[in-house]
Amino acid sequence: MSWFFDSAHSLLWVVISCVVFYLFIIVTTRIVGLRSFTTFSSFDFLITLSMGALLASTVVSKEVALLEGFTAIFTLFLLQIVVSLTRARWGWVKKVLDNQPTLLMENGQVLHDNLRAVRITEDELRAKLRGSNVYNYAQVRAVVLEASGEVSILRQPDQELLPELTTLEGVVRRA
Repeated sequence: MSWFFDSAHSLLWVVISCVVFYLFIIVTTRIVGLRSFTTFSSFDFLITLSMGALLASTVVSKEVALLEGFTAIFTLFLLQIVVSLTRARWGWVKKVLDNQPTLLMENGQVLHDNLRAVRITEDELRAKLRGSNVYNYAQVRAVVLEASGEVSILRQPDQELLPELTTLEGVVRRA
């Protein structure tokens, strides 16, 4: 029956580990800042996934000591800070580590070559459009696959829009 319930001691250890790790993550996040859980880049996403895996393995595994888990998480936080500062200081590092945003639609026209280049199907694109309440391709000014992997949909202006939000500067036009 140990596959379902090992002992009350094991359960107590998991609860204590969760509480201690929870407090550690709160304190560390306050020191490092909210950047620690953003997904601005694929590197940020990787760090977030790694932290979750470390947290889980440290909390439920008897083979990983809490101090080892703390050290691993703290090291990931430090790596994220170093990479963020390096990306901000040297543009070539940003180019190496980050994906570039890619234009998938422009002025109501689907850019099929760009869809193929980023391995997104037209069905997936339509699903994103429906999810954003787009009922006609003519409503779309642009669809951009962002560096983070998210899809942004810019509509044709019904009203005055801020140029900072609607500019396509820096977005790759592959076709």
